[in-house]
Amino acid sequence: MTESITADHVLDVKGLKCPMPVLKTKLQFKSMKPGEILEVITTDPGSRKDLPAWAGKTGNRLLGSREEGTEIYHFFLQRPAEEPVAAPEAQAEPAGQAAARSRSMMLICSKGTLDMAYPGLILANAARMSGIEATLFFTFWGLDIVTKKTAEKLHVSTVGNPSMGMPTMLGGLPGMEAFASTMMKKEMEKLDIPSVSEMLEILGDSGAHMYGCQMAMDMFKRKKEDLVPQVEDVISAMDFFDKSAGAQVLFI
Repeated sequence: MTESITADHVLDVKGLKCPMPVLKTKLQFKSMKPGEILEVITTDPGSRKDLPAWAGKTGNRLLGSREEGTEIYHFFLQRPAEEPVAAPEAQAEPAGQAAARSRSMMLICSKGTLDMAYPGLILANAARMSGIEATLFFTFWGLDIVTKKTAEKLHVSTVGNPSMGMPTMLGGLPGMEAFASTMMKKEMEKLDIPSVSEMLEILGDSGAHMYGCQMAMDMFKRKKEDLVPQVEDVISAMDFFDKSAGAQVLFI
């Protein structure tokens, strides 16, 4: 019975939708000590599947769960006394499950604006949560997403962006990009969405692979040490094609 479980930490993510409950749980676990218990309170029905799946894949323990009425869900998760390890793969499994596990996704991130950074990061995280291999290739202005000096300074593009709902001339006015970027960041804060740097850390911890484009690095005169530590290497376009063989490729 969950009534007998005493949590060391409580994470209230009510109102947040997938993938935020799992993302926030991951971040909370990074600061927890071995053996500590976290109670996650959520209103997202998808968490009934996502949180137990995350615990199983990361080697953490789901001690129990309960529903409060029909809209609030409580999960009790424990970080093991020893360093958690991913659950071993079963020796035999249905063909459909084996096929799902062998799926892989390659995401080409070519744009360095705030509104174009998150789609790739969120899709890659969703892939890892589903047991799908995820690799991100940052090229041209997409390098700004993984460059230490620019990762937290990305802005929203207002010029020629039809989603902004404003004429191109108005979008090019001085201060308009800064204003739009500030408004977007405020909305993200309301939803408790992790920053770009936090998203990169989460992806690195989940086993996603990240690479920089050699040609773009040379063009913008950047070195490997200029990139965040989650970027494994700088590779050429040919190397990228070798790694993407058989994978689903998305261009962002």
